[in-house]
Amino acid sequence: MSNNWLAMLNSYALDNLSAEATREELTAYAASTDVQMADLSSQTIIEVTGTDATAFLQGQLCNDIALVSPTQAQITGYCTPKGRLLALPTIVGFESGYRLLLPADVAPAFLKRLSMFVMRSEVTIKVLEDWVATAIVESSSAQPGTLEAHLGALPVGALSTASAENVQLIRWHDDNSGAHIGKAGSKSRARYLRLAPVSDQLTLWQGADDVVKRSANVWRLSDISAGIPSITQAIVESFVPQMINLQLINGLSFTKGCYPGQEIVARMQYLGKLKRHMQVFKCSTATPVTHFTDSMVPGGSLSSGTDENAGIVVDAMPLSASEFLILAVTKVAAVDAGFSVADISLEALDMPYDLPSLEVA
Repeated sequence: MSNNWLAMLNSYALDNLSAEATREELTAYAASTDVQMADLSSQTIIEVTGTDATAFLQGQLCNDIALVSPTQAQITGYCTPKGRLLALPTIVGFESGYRLLLPADVAPAFLKRLSMFVMRSEVTIKVLEDWVATAIVESSSAQPGTLEAHLGALPVGALSTASAENVQLIRWHDDNSGAHIGKAGSKSRARYLRLAPVSDQLTLWQGADDVVKRSANVWRLSDISAGIPSITQAIVESFVPQMINLQLINGLSFTKGCYPGQEIVARMQYLGKLKRHMQVFKCSTATPVTHFTDSMVPGGSLSSGTDENAGIVVDAMPLSASEFLILAVTKVAAVDAGFSVADISLEALDMPYDLPSLEVA
């Protein structure tokens, strides 16, 4: 991590937030009508280049790399031979190859495993140590041109990308956290991922005095609200792609050909019945939540009746002083019975996309 970047985060008091400060930040974020900018230095940016880069990645990842370009990013998965997800990178093309973004806690193992299969291929894989990611969230009430003044032309449509020589701006899935706190008239908010060298990101942050600065926690909350998963160390090898709805967010291809775990993934799609899927829940308590419980973290368990392992938490974040928003993979058969966590009943929220597994035959 760049010392200059750490110093900048410290100047905005965004490093090492306490549980109370996290709750306060996320409550303010969800209710805000301002454009907001978040630090994503907790993500690692990896560059894959070489004449065989496309063919190599096509044989390793579960989405169709042929559709990736400097103007189109995608979510994709990296699976074990048993179809279990080791990582969930976001990948975007650039003139010389590809850039992948994924959580720093799974990046070393991802790099090690991916590098094992390079062998004689003309492929170079490296971490961009001098690059960092920034998240930008538009407000539904923001004046037109607010973001353009700082970012230039904005890509339209989820995962479309605007690319320049040393900057890439990816339109991300919209945030719905305002609606989840019951804010009247709340609309979804456009979100963007910006990949660039640290020096460029510092210029953006320091020059955007009119933009509220936030920690990475707001990005986690908004991903939960959008039904967008992330594979972190706590849930590595916990799910096959369909369990976290990859087929519903264009993160999984069934026509691209072979990759590790492809037979398992295809068998579930065509021969099996999906027994687990991912949902968004709200957890409300009578008294303020003062800390994360052991169950309200990635890898925590959800209960349904007497079944204490009816679901697995993908991620959870405070929505207010007495509410959590939880993204979890749950047993489809337990939907009617309802779910709870830490003895608190959960409210299932509408997903931003349809869940076919909930449709009555």
